[in-house]
This record gives sequence, C-alpha cells and structure tokens, in this order.
Amino acid sequence: MTGRAKGVAAPRVLAVLPHVIPSTLLCVVKPLLGLHRRGEVVADVALESWVSSRQVERADVVAFCRNLEPAYGNALELAHSLNRPIFYDLDDNFFELVNSYPEERRYLTAERLAQLELYVRQASLVRVYSEPLLERVRSLNERVVRVDPPIDWSLVPPAAPRREPGKVRIVYATSRLQQDELAEMFLGDVAEVLRTHRGRVELCCWGHHPPQLQGDPSVRFLGFERDYDRFFRRFTRAGFDVGLAPLRDDVFHRSKTNNKFREFAAARTAGIYSDVDVYADCVSDGRTGLLVGSEPGSWFRAISRLVEDAELRARIQERSFAYVRERYDLAKTQEVWLDHIRTVLAISPSAAAAPLRAATADPPPSWPGGATRAGSAILRTVRTKGLRAGFGHLRRTVREARFLTRMKWSLGRSRPVAG
Repeated sequence: MTGRAKGVAAPRVLAVLPHVIPSTLLCVVKPLLGLHRRGEVVADVALESWVSSRQVERADVVAFCRNLEPAYGNALELAHSLNRPIFYDLDDNFFELVNSYPEERRYLTAERLAQLELYVRQASLVRVYSEPLLERVRSLNERVVRVDPPIDWSLVPPAAPRREPGKVRIVYATSRLQQDELAEMFLGDVAEVLRTHRGRVELCCWGHHPPQLQGDPSVRFLGFERDYDRFFRRFTRAGFDVGLAPLRDDVFHRSKTNNKFREFAAARTAGIYSDVDVYADCVSDGRTGLLVGSEPGSWFRAISRLVEDAELRARIQERSFAYVRERYDLAKTQEVWLDHIRTVLAISPSAAAAPLRAATADPPPSWPGGATRAGSAILRTVRTKGLRAGFGHLRRTVREARFLTRMKWSLGRSRPVAG
C-alpha cells in the first residue's frame, strides 16, 4: 500500500477504551501505535473514564472498542455531533451474553445494551471477528466488516522453546479465575489422563485452579498474569507440548475469536479444540490441531493420542506455527486499519454515519477529564459495590493509567513526519 501524498497531514486518530485488556491492546492500540510510528496517523489513546472533550475535538477519527457504559457515552455523543467518523471494534457478542451467562444480567443492564446499540448504529464502520456477530451487527448497521485478530510476533521467540524430555506437558490457561464452566467439559477426562499416564504427563493450570485437581503431584498451578504481553512472552517460551481449548456450542461462544488457536500455534503447542465453528474454521483436524466433540471420553482420547504419538504432536506443532505465522500478523492488521481509516475519511460525514438525531450547531458541553472523572467512577463503585470493590477499581485505574502514560511517552518519541 502506498504511503501518504507529500504534504498531506496524517489524520489524528483517537482510541477511547473502557480498559486495557488483550482485546483492546491487540486489536486497537498496537495497530494504531504501529501506524503512528510509520507516520501514517497521529495516534492518541485514552481510557473512557479519563478522555477529555478536547481530545475528541482534536481528532479526525474516533475509535471505540467494547465500550458500553452509559456514564461515558458523552465521548460518542460529542464525536457524533462533530461529524467525526467513528469506529466500533467488537470481539464479543454482548447481545447474547445474558443467554449464556444469566448471572451477568446484573452487569449487562438494559441501559448498557441500549448504549451498545447506540455505538453500533452510530459507527461509520463496525469491525467484528466472527460470522455470528457479523450477522447480529448487520441487523443494526450495514457498515460492518469481519477482520482477523493479530499476533504480536515481537513477543515470540525465533526458535522453538526447549522441551522437557520424557514428559508431555499439557497446559490450560484462562482468565476465568473463580468459576470456569468451560473447564468442566474436560476435567473428568484430564483426571483419567493423569492416572493412566502417571509419570509421563504434567498438567499446568494457568489462571484457574480447579479444586478437583489440587493436591495432585502431576499438576502445577500458575497465577493469572494481568499484563498480556508478559503472559504471552512467558507462554511462548514455556515449552508446553499440548494445549486444551474447550468451548461451548452456542451463539455467544461461537462469536468469539480463535484466540487459543493463535496462542497455542505461536507457542508451537499442539492444541486440542472443541469442534465448534470458532476452531473448526481454522483448524485442520489431525494437521494443525485435534477437534473433539462433546461425547464422554472425547478429551481423554484426544489427549492420550498426543501423549502416545510424539511424531503427530511434533507435526501439529510445526504446521500450526507455519499457518498462523503466515496469516495472523500485526503488520497486516495495521494495513487493514489504515485502509479502513482512509475509507471512512473519504466518505462524507453524513454518509459515513446515519445520525439518530440531527447534529446540532453547538456541540455538547465539555466535561471534566482525567482524575475528576476517574474519581467519580471509583466513588460510584464504592456506593454500588462496596469499599473492597472500590479499592479494586482504584488499583486497576492506576495500573491502566500508568500503562497508557508509558505508551504515550513512546508515541512522543516517534512522532510522524508530515509530507
């Protein structure tokens, strides 16, 4: 793709994020940071609880990712009133969340669902990562595209990790720390594997620690790592032989990305995956992974097959690595983002985002930014969820603010040169 014409200023792109999590970091922050360093855009990133009206006003394009909190909808309102092209990047089917997890009903209120629909309807372009979510969003906004998530290969070692001879190391990693219904899909079969292949296998539970497996000398437990870059760097160097990726067969879970396949393949780990569209669309059974059904004993048979067949295990590790190295690349994601930015900027504002209300001559009033908004959010958490939750919110806010400060410092050292 050709660069900008000489003398043409790089567009200012503001990303407004609810949190710094793997989705927002990989799918939005890193691609925009890469384009900034190349001089294609001038990037700015802010938490929705910290963003100022000034930042929105200065932007040529505003990108949101997974935002759905009505209390912070003023950034969307201001961007829309100023006729700024708007992106909405979504990798989870929140529309189906309550159907899959009824306990989330208190979190995903009617007000948040209404705000989600507002982001989708007002977006100049909605970016999704699955066919079910593509169809759901299309019912609200025809300007929707499916894109591939990236892998940050700078975090992956150039050579295969060292493996422990004579032992097959199995890994299950998840951010679901307290209650993990997906692990229930294989725990009985895994316990049987540990008994059948005692001394030949080791299971590492990274994040969730199933009580059924605690006390087993063949099981190691690692604590959850909040810094995704640190986790992925460690994961790809750990030398795991086999990875487990269970997934339920419902609309919510079929709307997810193939994150585990990308992680396992990049780490040269032979993955075993539930036979649902998320994985069946990218895994060639027996070549780049094993697909398992829901019948009893299916996980036991698949794990045992890889434990006993070292050649098959090695072939899957290398073939899956080659596949994801070719397809999932942060550089390709940057090019897709650049193409989308240029596309929405080329469309007139009125065509880019069909308004739900007429744009006013005067934009909405400015609002306090930074510590004032963040402090208000923490106080709301204390009032609604208690002091302990408030301290947790504070710790997370400080951690994410420090991360974005470091990121902006790196942006300042690599400012684009116009022309």
